[in-house]
Amino acid sequence: MIELLVVITIIGMLIGLLLPAVQKVRSVAARLQCANNLKQIGLAIMNYESTYRTFPAGYLDNMTTSPVNATATTNPDPNIGWGWGALILPYLEQEPLYKSININSIAMNNTSAAAIAFRKTVIKGFLCTSDATDLNTFYNFGTVYPSDDTTDLLTLTSSGPDGNYILANFELAKSSYAGINGQRELTDFDSALGLGMLLRGRGVSIAEVTDGLSNTLFVGERSSKFAKQAVGSLPSVCTWVGALPGGNFDDETPTPALYILGHTGKPSDPHKPNSPRADGFFRAEDFTSKHSGGINFLFGDGSVKFITDSIDGQTWVKLGTRQGGETTNGY
Repeated sequence: MIELLVVITIIGMLIGLLLPAVQKVRSVAARLQCANNLKQIGLAIMNYESTYRTFPAGYLDNMTTSPVNATATTNPDPNIGWGWGALILPYLEQEPLYKSININSIAMNNTSAAAIAFRKTVIKGFLCTSDATDLNTFYNFGTVYPSDDTTDLLTLTSSGPDGNYILANFELAKSSYAGINGQRELTDFDSALGLGMLLRGRGVSIAEVTDGLSNTLFVGERSSKFAKQAVGSLPSVCTWVGALPGGNFDDETPTPALYILGHTGKPSDPHKPNSPRADGFFRAEDFTSKHSGGINFLFGDGSVKFITDSIDGQTWVKLGTRQGGETTNGY
């Protein structure tokens, strides 16, 4: 009996030693799979650029001025809304889905059956295996036109300075990856003036990236777990689909761009990876991951690098601009 107890004890100790190793292997594998997801996204973006001679827009609308008028103070209308993830679908072996609707002629808040199905399609390549997988779609209210058929949508009527309007509850497919808009906040109009790679209303050309593609952030991770801590009720504030018209993150600031874009923060207030606010909550617009010690990030040249949480704040901010003229000393 004593010998049996000794054997059982030894087996228990061996299992105890083995479990951390297994967990570490799984963690490394998940990080590598995530990096591969971003690598495939990078290849798709490069193929898009080869076709159209610009990188995809952060999200579409009817802004046609290039560069955007930096002195304007109002948001142009209407907002079509489809995002960079939707634009690169043909280059991610998702051409049938891409062709199921015409994203160049209908808005993201279109209420047709085809648009509803498109918005809630979960794409494995946009999900990090370390991210929460319990719920891969989420709901968010966005504006609809009074003439739209909302039979299959939950709606409510709200009011604003211009009178009453209708909000519909749209189901959106989750993503683990957000594009870099630059340094500044992601209010609706400011996202058109971002200094990063993915802007509202237009694509960026290679010639505009004077800092060098290898020195400029493109797409990085945003963890649903941390996003949930930021917003309370939503399982995610990131989608590959686009910026939902009227899909404000809060009741005051128009921030539909936040659902597909992020920023680094300004030199005076860097938002480094996995860095919560002073109150301990995470900002929904920042880059976060469940990988130990940092995040995976796609750069403009298609390379994927693991950026540690300890990166210098000023270096991080510099990497978020395409033509800031800054130099970085490694990271």
